[in-house]
Amino acid sequence: MRHGTGLLRVLAACVLGCGGRALAESDGQRAGSSSSGSVPSFIGSGAETGAIVTTLASGQNRPVGIVVDSSSVYWANGGTYAQTNGSVMKVPLVGGIATTLAAGQVGLGHIVVDATNVYWTSGTSRAGKAPGSTGAVSSVPLGGGTITTLVSGAFAPAGIAVDSLNVYWTNADPTSAYPDGTVMAVPLGGGIPTTLSSGQDGPFAVAVDATSVYWTDNGGNVMKVPMAGGTAITLAPGQDGPTGNGIAVDATSVYWTVKGPAVMKVPLGGGTVTTIVSGSGQYAYGMAVDAANVYWTNYGDGTVMKAPLGGGAATTLVSGQSNPVGIAVDATSVYWANYGCSSDGGTCNAGSIAKLTPK
Repeated sequence: MRHGTGLLRVLAACVLGCGGRALAESDGQRAGSSSSGSVPSFIGSGAETGAIVTTLASGQNRPVGIVVDSSSVYWANGGTYAQTNGSVMKVPLVGGIATTLAAGQVGLGHIVVDATNVYWTSGTSRAGKAPGSTGAVSSVPLGGGTITTLVSGAFAPAGIAVDSLNVYWTNADPTSAYPDGTVMAVPLGGGIPTTLSSGQDGPFAVAVDATSVYWTDNGGNVMKVPMAGGTAITLAPGQDGPTGNGIAVDATSVYWTVKGPAVMKVPLGGGTVTTIVSGSGQYAYGMAVDAANVYWTNYGDGTVMKAPLGGGAATTLVSGQSNPVGIAVDATSVYWANYGCSSDGGTCNAGSIAKLTPK
């Protein structure tokens, strides 16, 4: 993983990891047990009684971003750095055969879905700003089919979000000082990209609501800009390195992870920054929210966590994971991607996709 010198400062670079062994729900792992070929999982005291960890897919090549809809789990296998062996995958929520939706990709990291398509960013920063940059924003139908390149030649594209009209993404900018990052939008079917904000300091994770686009950046800030573009507003300055997929919004607040680790929030319109929880785990990374809780992964100590949105004690849902990164939730379960590899180079198919039910 790369983007500067920090291990997880921007994970936008990541073989075709089409489906390791998938386990049915009845073969799930209870506390302290594991299944052959999967990551040992230990259910924490914060999990619901009778909760089960299920490995939905193993043998994956550096999975990073993960998202769910009503029927499937989708994820991006980053693959080997600067090699065309990344893939976009899916598997049914209940387990089964993993399906490859897009193969031959380079440097995948972030992924989102809507009612018809999967969208992702890809590409590495080695090409810099030279013509022919490998960066792209792409889509494929949920059921598979033709891959559509919505944007090509992007410079170190990172986070991605979607609404009913547009795909939004961040160009983190490949230079060492990150002075020229941009926040962008393009229509769902492709077209002319719109720059919503420029001159940003390595913008990375991104989220949207009905009016604004929100992002974290390499300089430790949480930012927003109106959906149509305009002046960027700093919601929270000087954070301890906002990282990874760690940003989410709901009707009242923006939430993000910092590597401290800590989980933070601020009102959508700005105001007092609140620490929901701090010092719980090592290297907080991915984040998701529901109506009651915030969920996150700790890459450094292999845990999946939750805490009340209003603050309170953090609870460990699962431990013993292999570098968990992306995370998603639905009404019943929490899902996460285990990166599973100690570096970005060479062959590594130790990644996995797992879920905990109930959450």
